[in-house]
Formats: sequence, C-alpha cells, structure tokens
Amino acid sequence: MKVKLWTIQDENGWNELQTKGILVAKQQFVEPDFKDGYDWMKIQMNKRIGKPDEKGQYPIWAWYQSISTNKRKPDLRASANLPRKTIGYRIEIEKDQKDILLSDFVLWHWPLSYKTYIANSEMEANEFEKRQENTEFDKLSKMEKKLIEKSWEKIFDMDFDLEYYTLPFKEKKIQATFWELQLKDVIKVDKFIAK
Repeated sequence: MKVKLWTIQDENGWNELQTKGILVAKQQFVEPDFKDGYDWMKIQMNKRIGKPDEKGQYPIWAWYQSISTNKRKPDLRASANLPRKTIGYRIEIEKDQKDILLSDFVLWHWPLSYKTYIANSEMEANEFEKRQENTEFDKLSKMEKKLIEKSWEKIFDMDFDLEYYTLPFKEKKIQATFWELQLKDVIKVDKFIAK
C-alpha cells in the first residue's frame, strides 16, 4: 500500500534528487546536538523497516500529518519549515508503507532532546523523575537507560493518547522517516521561500 507524505527540502536536497534521481541523508546534515536522537531512530528503523542500502545513511524526514487528519500537508505560510528566507521545496511523495516508519512528532522530542522517560500517567512520570533525582541521561546506569529507551518506543504507537503528553490520533502531528527518496516517488513539488 502506498502512503502519501510531504518532505521539505532545501535547494541542495531538491537539486541532488533531480540530478542523481535519489536522495539519501548523511551524518553531515545532522545537527550535532541531535545526533544521539537520530542514532536511536536509526536503530528503530533498522528493526522496524529494515536496514539502509548504504552504511552511514540517516533518516529522511517527511510529514504524514503535519497538524491533524484534516490538515495533513505542511502549510508553507508557517515558519519553521526552513531557516527564514531560504528557498525550499515541499515535495509530495508516495512511498510503500513497508518502507516508512511513522512516529508522534511531539513525543519524538523525548529521545531527541529531553532524554527522559515516557510514562503511562502523570503520576508514573513524577515517581520516575523523583527516583532519578534529575540525574543526566549519560550518568544513569545501563539498566535505567534501557528502561527509558524502551519507553521511547511509545512514539511509534499512534493510539498512545495520554493527555499529559500527547493527543488523539486525529489531532497528532505525525512524522515519517525512511532511508531514501527516489525521483519516481515524487507526485508534486511546490517551491517556496521560508518565512
């Protein structure tokens, strides 16, 4: 089954896709502060959709649902698509469902930045936080890190709806990751200048 997605790319990404017929993400495009989160996502992608063709590939990101089920396509009038005044391309694509990994954009910030436990309730979150005593993730025991990392897998559960953290499926911001974008996947391209 094919799934419709939208990826935002700058001129370099769009030009590479047109020239080579394929776009793959490399580590050089990953913000250093986000590398650990991206590496965790790579592990999840390897487990859930298979390994990339090339060693060292990083995820390509797209939107499955940028605001809600009623507003899936990213709004080019919104800021934060790309740095201000950058020329960009909203590329509408179709990918095989088996080749993409969907995740909750809001919850993604736990493995990306927060490095804390995704609990099943506010009470559980508070209890876990108390036990950790604000210990930084890197200083936790191996067992504690594994427990936290296992909790992050909730980002892939589109039915996980806990008011404390997230929203019901219809209102979720849902991102998609995949290993490569091929020119043959492209349906439509909208050029824009980022606000």
